[in-house]
Amino acid sequence: MKHKPYFPTVIAEKRAWLLNYQGKIESNGAAVGLDTTQITAEQTSCQVMIDEIDAADKIIIAATAKVAERDLLIKTEMTALRAGVATKKSNKGYTATIGEALDIIGSEVVVDTMNVKTVIKLATVPQGVDIKITLENCEGGNIYSMRGTEKDFTFLKHITHPHTIDTRPNLDGATSEKRQYYATLVINDEEVGIASAPETIHN
Repeated sequence: MKHKPYFPTVIAEKRAWLLNYQGKIESNGAAVGLDTTQITAEQTSCQVMIDEIDAADKIIIAATAKVAERDLLIKTEMTALRAGVATKKSNKGYTATIGEALDIIGSEVVVDTMNVKTVIKLATVPQGVDIKITLENCEGGNIYSMRGTEKDFTFLKHITHPHTIDTRPNLDGATSEKRQYYATLVINDEEVGIASAPETIHN
């Protein structure tokens, strides 16, 4: 019968295996031909590995704490530094050359205008249908809808932020109405990328 390797791959399990072997080889060693010197040597070998695992664990714990301390300090200090950078950028003496020298101008975001795609999410609210889209670094989006007995999607509105509400009443005063929406992203007043998948809601 084929068996899996007996020595574990996970460090914590290795330590447990070594402790077990170290403790039980003393009572079982003679039965498999080991003398006292050999048993002691194997126990010592186990202890060396256990000690090294424990030493490494202590370093890992300390390093993890230090990384958390580092990240918190950077977050706190950068909050103040960013405020200072914003003040500099609004100063009348600020120029793009200074910004480049201080490296306080982020790299330009490049949008893949052929493949960029938004995601649309819907929810009912007292005012109507709440519509949210992801702008994906584009300037805005066009919302299209189809409701009730309509057979085709039609343009609803252009938005320049990721949230809007469709406040139109249901067709023919219906108490409940199936509505579908999709969105396309817009740059320089032109639709770009791939339209979102349509989403459906009952208003």
